[in-house]
Amino acid sequence: GPPNEYRFEDGRVIIALSPVVESPRGITSSIQYVDSGNAQQIAAKCVVETMVGMLRANIITVDVQPLIEMNSGQVLFIDFTEARNIFEGSDGSADAAGIVGFCSEMMALIPESLRDFTISYLKERVESVEMEGVVFGDAVKNVLESIWDD
Repeated sequence: GPPNEYRFEDGRVIIALSPVVESPRGITSSIQYVDSGNAQQIAAKCVVETMVGMLRANIITVDVQPLIEMNSGQVLFIDFTEARNIFEGSDGSADAAGIVGFCSEMMALIPESLRDFTISYLKERVESVEMEGVVFGDAVKNVLESIWDD
């Protein structure tokens, strides 16, 4: 191939954009530092939307990394290098431990003060997606139900 123009990076090409998220107040990885009230609820909803969207696509990841705009609560998840298909196992069965880990990491982003709100929104989103005809596998459904039955 052509010579690597990035002499300090051997074989890997990376792209860095600045700013990653434009923000008048800054970004955080913790919802508790987001402006209280509506912005925190927006952040919690963004976490749920991403989690449900990924599960709908049969994708999970570990080491979730959110960038949360402190003013608006908008969330951008970055670094999906560990993302994988739920059914990547050799026997084609769902990776139950991976699903538990992914959902646990996503829910760990939610402060205790927003837990009830978030669980209610999660149930609403899952029901909405199912009404669109999406069928979550048993492994995913079991984990989701364990979150709201907890």
